[in-house]
Amino acid sequence: MKTSFDVIVIGAGVMGASIAAALVENGLDVALMEKGIGGGQGATRDTGGIVRGLELDPALRPLTRRGAHHGSTGIVHALFEQALKRTGVAYIASSEVCGQYLDAVGTEGTQNIELHASVSALDNGRFAAFCPDQCLLIERNGGTVDARVTVSNLCRYVSEKATFLDHLAVDRCIELDGHVQVHAGKLCLEATWVVDACGADGPLARPHGAVHARTIPFTRLGCDQAPSMPVIAHHLNTYLLPLGRTLMQVGGQRRQRAAHASQLNLSVMDNEQDVMERVARLGYDRDHCTPVVTQIAWDAYTDDGHPLIGRASAKSHVYLATGFCGIGFKMAPSVAELLAFELGGLMSGTSMDAGHRAIMQAFCPSRFTEVALS
Repeated sequence: MKTSFDVIVIGAGVMGASIAAALVENGLDVALMEKGIGGGQGATRDTGGIVRGLELDPALRPLTRRGAHHGSTGIVHALFEQALKRTGVAYIASSEVCGQYLDAVGTEGTQNIELHASVSALDNGRFAAFCPDQCLLIERNGGTVDARVTVSNLCRYVSEKATFLDHLAVDRCIELDGHVQVHAGKLCLEATWVVDACGADGPLARPHGAVHARTIPFTRLGCDQAPSMPVIAHHLNTYLLPLGRTLMQVGGQRRQRAAHASQLNLSVMDNEQDVMERVARLGYDRDHCTPVVTQIAWDAYTDDGHPLIGRASAKSHVYLATGFCGIGFKMAPSVAELLAFELGGLMSGTSMDAGHRAIMQAFCPSRFTEVALS
């Protein structure tokens, strides 16, 4: 069995599988490792997959864009576009927030956006009586992606062209001179570079206090009529995701945090009641919807809202790709492309251009200086 690689990617969620596929496409010798099945853990397992390009944080906008950063789009972008169901995404928000979104996209991006002074244009005015002071913004190119299907296709691509090892948990990594040993069960693999894409549930050391695990509660509701497209209700700090004609998913806000996913309290708490109170303010009272199930997912979060993407320390051969705060699926194609470009450059001795460094600076793990012990 082959045991030496250019890059080993640990974690076959939507981020890890995307990074591995982009690296393979760039000609690197890659192994993708997963302790369970691809897409079967953490945030990827339970994501609603709302894909929207509008982003208020300037640093995150390069990660949510749909086009290529370097050259042409590749396999990851193609598989995500193939899986995208273009329904549009509706934003119910104040005029101030809608204005901030419009400022963020600039004049070139407004051709894919509709702005309405009221929400009456959405679903035949269903929400108008309940949101009289809100505006409506529709991102026509938005929609939903089945992240699990996409991850399965990415893992298949990697397994056909490189190495995919599932049902194999990594026990530890040991950094040596210019390479990393990865120990998993009876195997000892080696790579020039290792990418930690384990989300909130990994075995590798990370900068102290930089990443924590946080629960992501959501409730599925049976209703008289689900929205025609995903709805981001800014004024209620939640979303409505249609799952069928009379079924929708709504995000809850009663969350728990811990240093590691294994330490999280995964109890439902009062999230169902919280969700019911929120949707009632959109016209879905108990006469119009019934809770079906409340579930608790989780992901890796950072306190500053920016993921960790880059070398764990200045001389480390471990790259981090974690802390995506529950929305890694919409960043995965761009992150995969950027990391494949960077790691390919390191393997070939090519330095990164100023534009690339400018994008990645906000996500550099060195902003957290103390490295925790595993």
